[in-house]
Amino acid sequence: MRQYCIGAFLLDRDDPTEVIGRLREPLLKPNENEREGYVPNVVYTCGALLHNGVLIIPFGLADHATGFATVPLAELLAAME
Repeated sequence: MRQYCIGAFLLDRDDPTEVIGRLREPLLKPNENEREGYVPNVVYTCGALLHNGVLIIPFGLADHATGFATVPLAELLAAME
């Protein structure tokens, strides 16, 4: 079954067509609690907020609920290749 996941990548500020880094694996993917609903097996977001070095990601799951994920920005950047 397909999964709709949230990934992350970093673009060059001066040339946003150039990818500087990206995660090899999804940042967020559906778990067993997010596999039911009108559109199952889906997590999605419309953006994120950076606060005190922590990336806060609001996300929807399976079109029936919302949640928040947090990740330290330094760890996210260090995980990018």
